[in-house]
Amino acid sequence: MGLKIYSSIINRGEPYADGIQKGLDGVPTDRVCGAVFCGTSDTEEYHALLNTLKSTLCEMMGRRVPVTLIPQYLLPNGGVSLEIYTLDGTADIVVEEKQGVCYGSITGDGESLLFIEGIPASDFAESVRHQSEEVFGKFDAVLSAHGFAADDIVRQWNYIGSIVSYRDGKQNYQEFNDARTCYYAKGKWQNGYPAATGIGASGEGIIVGGIAFKRAEEAPKGIYPIDNPLQVSAHVYSKRVLVDDAADAMKSTPKFERAKLIETERGACCFVSGTAAIRGEESMDASSARRQTMMTIENIDYLVSKENLVRHGCQPYDLEYRQLQVFVKNAEDYEEVRAVVEARYPQLSVVYSIADVCRRELLVEIEGILTT
Repeated sequence: MGLKIYSSIINRGEPYADGIQKGLDGVPTDRVCGAVFCGTSDTEEYHALLNTLKSTLCEMMGRRVPVTLIPQYLLPNGGVSLEIYTLDGTADIVVEEKQGVCYGSITGDGESLLFIEGIPASDFAESVRHQSEEVFGKFDAVLSAHGFAADDIVRQWNYIGSIVSYRDGKQNYQEFNDARTCYYAKGKWQNGYPAATGIGASGEGIIVGGIAFKRAEEAPKGIYPIDNPLQVSAHVYSKRVLVDDAADAMKSTPKFERAKLIETERGACCFVSGTAAIRGEESMDASSARRQTMMTIENIDYLVSKENLVRHGCQPYDLEYRQLQVFVKNAEDYEEVRAVVEARYPQLSVVYSIADVCRRELLVEIEGILTT
């Protein structure tokens, strides 16, 4: 299953229908398995805007599509970004819905994949723990309906409103990690945890989406968790770098791998988790967004290098970037962050948005998707 991503921008003030149509131009719409929008910072309008985008896209394509809306301000001037995910090949794409969650069920070449839209909690005013449990419950219902288990998740996106803030003495990110750990206790994780991004979002809501993948029968292809020797694996962080002073805090580690590489019948796909300027388990260059961006790129470059892939038992694939998203904490750092990113990836269309990172001292985070 070959993954392709088409990117476009809906300018501020441009009608959504016009912007979506522009984004669909040249896209094989029969192969679309999902769409991701980024670009609202208004918590009050979130659910209404999500419904508008879903209905508009459905009307224009003549069928439902899994839609994720990321509540982050799009840099530099607002507007909305649109990324359309397609699969090439002969796999059948069937869009279904369960408990209000739209998802693509894709089967072909002895492989099965679920593309699950970003699931927002129904009430953003509820506690982070309550929202997280609701969302994971819906996520699990989709997996179970198709014979998938939690440990079949290969990529997960987690958007956490006010990620480094506290409610009732508990840090929002740590509360989310504790809920994720409880949900993940259902799995054996023989192929490692998913690649994942845990990033801030406007408002107080929890939104989780992801991709699950498995093969119908044994095959020589592999699913590889990719570590980075430059960084301690997040799921084995020491308690010292976990933030929560509440007496009853679990202080669970973030359960994700630095990257996940999937070998399919049509090549390899590598999901790069949200990556920041961390060496070992320590944050680096706390005062400089430019230096943090440079170190983050160094981390990613080594992570997906042929040397590191071979270290993890993979083939030395020539991987090419298909998607890159850069989260910038402070808008005033955008220009210098962009300059560093564009110097390294001059031909790549990159989405930039404002978001708090999971540690207060971190100013930049980058995620990506690469394929052969």
